[in-house]
Amino acid sequence: MLCQLYIENLAVIEKASIDFQHGMTVFTGETGAGKSIVIDALNACLGQRVGREIVRTGAKKAVVVASFSHIPDKVQAILAENGYGDEEEILVVQREISADGGSTVRLGGRPATVSLLREIGQYLVNIHGQHDNQQLLSAERHLSIIDAFGGLEKQAESYRAEFAVLREQLRRLKALSVGEEEKKRRMELLQFEIGEIEKARLSPTLEEMLEEKARKLRDSEKIAEALGEAARALSGTEELPGACDLLSDAAGALDKLRDFPDFAPKAEAVENLRIELSDIASGLSDSFQSLQYDGGEAEAVERRLRQIARLKSRYGGSIPEILSRLEKDRDELSALASQKEDLRTAAGKARAQKEKVAALANDLTEARIDAAVRLAHTIEEEARSLEMPALRVETSFAPCKLSSIGNHSAEILISANLGEPPRPIAKIASGGELSRIMLAIKSALADKDNLDTLIFDEIDTGVSGKAAQKIGLKLQKIGSHRQVICVTHSAQIAALADHQLLIRKSTSGGRTFTEVLPLEGEERAAEVARIFSTDHVTDLMLQTARSMLEEGRREGK
Repeated sequence: MLCQLYIENLAVIEKASIDFQHGMTVFTGETGAGKSIVIDALNACLGQRVGREIVRTGAKKAVVVASFSHIPDKVQAILAENGYGDEEEILVVQREISADGGSTVRLGGRPATVSLLREIGQYLVNIHGQHDNQQLLSAERHLSIIDAFGGLEKQAESYRAEFAVLREQLRRLKALSVGEEEKKRRMELLQFEIGEIEKARLSPTLEEMLEEKARKLRDSEKIAEALGEAARALSGTEELPGACDLLSDAAGALDKLRDFPDFAPKAEAVENLRIELSDIASGLSDSFQSLQYDGGEAEAVERRLRQIARLKSRYGGSIPEILSRLEKDRDELSALASQKEDLRTAAGKARAQKEKVAALANDLTEARIDAAVRLAHTIEEEARSLEMPALRVETSFAPCKLSSIGNHSAEILISANLGEPPRPIAKIASGGELSRIMLAIKSALADKDNLDTLIFDEIDTGVSGKAAQKIGLKLQKIGSHRQVICVTHSAQIAALADHQLLIRKSTSGGRTFTEVLPLEGEERAAEVARIFSTDHVTDLMLQTARSMLEEGRREGK
């Protein structure tokens, strides 16, 4: 049950705290005062999509906090599965919407996700609005109504699960039934791809290893060229003498001048240079001889790298991706090679599964037909108390191709007037009739679920007078064993409520503000009088409102 709703900086509501009680509660107020914003706030706490435009102008974020008591077992189980099993008796749900578009969720003060909030929200509150009326016009939604009334959701879900298995088996069967020519071409392509990749003898680290080796070989080539050039310059060639030869000639020439004191030091210095340069030349020659550079190996490495680049352009952006492609190709080729046996096996499985699904569909259709008859009777009974005594309800079942819904579609047909045959709701129902038919359906389903809180957003659309009175009595009856919250423009409905809240809009300092006020006694009578009156509330109208409230209290006993 919803205990409290706190709203901060949501649209025109700056701050509001609303306490809820068991029974029937109505929201009333002038058009545009912000009644729908309260529903939007609750929707946010149930995990529905909200946009940043809902944040009050000038505020950084909007905050909505909803507190629930008597948490359903289903919700407690979901919370336990997601690590929230230690919640107290009161579940506090908080949703924050930032002005920049971000959103955060907390359950019992702990971070949570919107998807989890949406999952538990469907078991906490049922909100009925004009969108539900439009869904009633869609025949595709009628089967879900029948399933809900007949308690067939689990049977329908089991059927859908088996149908999903059949659909997957048929998909595989179709894939295995590829024509022989196409199969042959595919196998040839796979064999070519597998051969090309296998021929490359790839490993996950091969490219990195080859690139490192290529770098070292390129470095070796540079070193070899430099050493060779230096060795030729020092040692010379057959055609040209080198620096060592020339320095040796210079040393020999100066050696002849050793007896002359002025030249003896220079002769010795040149001789030392000759010895040192000879050592250097010898060392360079040894380094050049020991250097292992193979031009053929370098070309082979580059060729392998070009091969890998070519394979990457065809089969994947990296060697691991190419190897993954190889495994997939092998698996597919193996599957195609054994296709005949696989095809026979798959056909047998699909045939058996289709027979199973068809039998389940027949069982589901029979159960739905039985539930539809009982639902029609219940809706007619409920409609009598909603000023629709002539309403007749039938359900038209039509065979259809085996699908996720079963082997029959269904459409609820109605006749609102005597002498008229039942026809599709979309073709004959007015707005007021739609509201009452949906309320009759909601009443029929009320005992079929465990939801403690039902919210009706302007269920009185298109109705007035006695019909509105009947709708109010129906809501009051539901409120005797459920929490009912209703946004209404009807004085008749408002007077039948156990509790009434006024949503009032005002302006101050150029800004619009909305506040939520509980009404009691004369304040409530004044509001009821305002709803059914013009702008001027007379004493007679107030007296009428008091009588309506007194009658509402008697009806609720």
